[in-house]
Amino acid sequence: MAGLDKILEDIRSESAKAVESVKNEAQAAYNAEMEKARGEADAQTQKILSKAQLTADDLIARADSAAALEERRMMLAAKQDLISDVIEQAKKAFVSLPAEQYFDLLLKLISKHALKRDGEICFSRQDFARLPKDFAAKLVAALPEGASLNVSKEDAKIEGGFILKYDGLEQNLSVEEIFEEKKDQMTDAAGKVLF
Repeated sequence: MAGLDKILEDIRSESAKAVESVKNEAQAAYNAEMEKARGEADAQTQKILSKAQLTADDLIARADSAAALEERRMMLAAKQDLISDVIEQAKKAFVSLPAEQYFDLLLKLISKHALKRDGEICFSRQDFARLPKDFAAKLVAALPEGASLNVSKEDAKIEGGFILKYDGLEQNLSVEEIFEEKKDQMTDAAGKVLF
């Protein structure tokens, strides 16, 4: 029986070695798979991080661009408001000129725009009330040859300036209309002075 015990001992020893070898191979395969999985996970992580960084950079660039655009829009709006205020102040300053100076300017406009025929000129209630006493004489002198204008007793619904009427045809030379017509030129001029 001693031979059988020896054979069994050898089989056990060989089995233990085989089990140990299989166990070592399995551990090595496991370690290799784990290393491969870690490498793939690291690669995927890097891809995800790179993509996230690109997305974040793109979002930051868009936000910067939107902020810059909004800043330019706000600056333009502020400039336009300032220019509008300056033009409005100029309009008020024009209407508030001393009567003699104001009507001298209006006479220049009248002589430039009066048609060579009979017509009527209408002023605002405020302007009609402050017409200089010698305005009728100055008006006749300012009109081109062949033109004739009677000062209307009816007030025009305007802030300042005048309206010329010829047989149902009206020529609006109110301050509002003059400033509106010259708005682009005044805006450009005010913009150059202010900015």
